[in-house]
Amino acid sequence: MSDGKQFPGPKVGGDVLGLPSDVEQAYEEARSCAGVNAYTATEVMCRKILMHVAVDKGAESGKAFAFYLSYLSDKGYVTPPMRPWVDEIRKNGNVAVHEIPATDPKRALGTLIFTEQLLRMVYMMEHLAARYTS
Repeated sequence: MSDGKQFPGPKVGGDVLGLPSDVEQAYEEARSCAGVNAYTATEVMCRKILMHVAVDKGAESGKAFAFYLSYLSDKGYVTPPMRPWVDEIRKNGNVAVHEIPATDPKRALGTLIFTEQLLRMVYMMEHLAARYTS
């Protein structure tokens, strides 16, 4: 600690149960990036997580990014109420990748929150249902 600050910073966001290993690794990387104020990297990882989820849920790898978003929606992993905030993950990741200005920390933390919620809906609820229902 120096001047009351912890280095490296703590991971941002919460744990999500039931993630496959590659999705978990990508999510943990996004959390760690946010914890060290690497906000551009946070948003890039959140965008990449959308591809990981689609491939884990059966999409063919090696496709264009738009294919993965359509796949998640078409297969019901992204429901109509979720589309606006999943689209924010996409848009914010695109800005982080393709534009020069520094990434806004507040926006990046929002992107991480949206990503966490997507992972909870797609994986954690299924994991908990398997654990607690007959």
